[in-house]
Amino acid sequence: MNANRREVVVTGMGAVSPFGIGVEPLWSGVSGGHSGINWIEDVLDLEPAMYPIRYAAAVKNFSVDEHLKRHCEVRNEKSVQMGLVAAREALVQAGLLTPDELPVPEANPVAVIAGSGHGPCHEADAGYHEYFTRGPRSVRPATLAKSMFNSLSSNISIHFGLTGTNLVIASACSSGTLAIGLAATLIRDGFLERALCGGADAPITQAIFTGWTNMRVMARHNEPQKASRPFDAKRNGLVLGEGAAMVVLESCASAERRGARPLARLLGHGTSSDAYHITAPTVAGQVAAMRASLVDAQLEPQRVEYLNLHGTATRANDETEALAVAEVFGRPGDRMPASSTKSMLGHALGASGALEFVICVQVLSHGFVPPTINCDEPDPEVGLDYVPHVGRDHPVRIAMSNSFAFGGSNACILLGRNQ
Repeated sequence: MNANRREVVVTGMGAVSPFGIGVEPLWSGVSGGHSGINWIEDVLDLEPAMYPIRYAAAVKNFSVDEHLKRHCEVRNEKSVQMGLVAAREALVQAGLLTPDELPVPEANPVAVIAGSGHGPCHEADAGYHEYFTRGPRSVRPATLAKSMFNSLSSNISIHFGLTGTNLVIASACSSGTLAIGLAATLIRDGFLERALCGGADAPITQAIFTGWTNMRVMARHNEPQKASRPFDAKRNGLVLGEGAAMVVLESCASAERRGARPLARLLGHGTSSDAYHITAPTVAGQVAAMRASLVDAQLEPQRVEYLNLHGTATRANDETEALAVAEVFGRPGDRMPASSTKSMLGHALGASGALEFVICVQVLSHGFVPPTINCDEPDPEVGLDYVPHVGRDHPVRIAMSNSFAFGGSNACILLGRNQ
């Protein structure tokens, strides 16, 4: 471990979620125990016989040009558009953009490290649709460039003139968390001064939604708002979601020089691979990631006072995660609330870890933990405090966020309250 590593702080945050544009609507929604899940009305034309599940946690009525001062060149790709809007909010809060949405010269270069599970799937879907319905000549020349995974980070870099490192992490559901963790490592070890990082995903397209439907891992319920039921005994699957969250990380020295107010401190992160199965999780892999984050932060488990669970509401994930948490932290009961905000936001895949990172910063700031809604009968196998139904006041100095992905890619981040 590098004894001279630099302290990493959060100085800006932005979000796009089913609750609206911005960090405040996101926090208001999850802290209030509201559901962002509803019937799909204007995204897909779904045949009831083929698609028994017809709801999602979608970002509705979203228009990118309403939120950017300069024209957005990306027309089809919703995940990139949401990433741009979340990036703008984070950069403005951090004091890294001029009023004209240009980078502050003395603060550049700023790196862009973004995560996405499905990438620019709207653009790819449009290209395939043109090919199969109208023939090869109808596919636009720009389709390839706009459907590359690095379209997310590159368009953010181009739009805001950010000249630092530019890359995308594609590791399914842990992509956003891994992007933030990598940015933190590069900053604390002196390779970067500051980075814009996070994740974006918009998987509600005809092809992607069909794939998730046929995988048979999505929840079935007559009421969309009650469909996502993490850690409930009657849970029966996840609800697909979409969104974006971006945060500005920088060295504490950089923030002090600029006069930027830290929102939280990034204490450590840990990663692991199950090395077992492409979709089935393991207790050992998740335990390894959580313990690695504690070792990285040089913290004992009892120091953690809130845990944002991965909590997808599938049978396999929730049981595995609960057992892994119990192995790392014991059976903490009321001492450490552990909730799943996917009960309200659905599973936004590569964006989920970034959204949950933002939520954890808000938990530290407000001394309030959000609930796990729809947890009517907490699974009795492991006695964790899932904060059922209603959030509660709970002063938190250190929080952990878990992200566990298909492919066995696990990532955990530890955050500390700003002193």
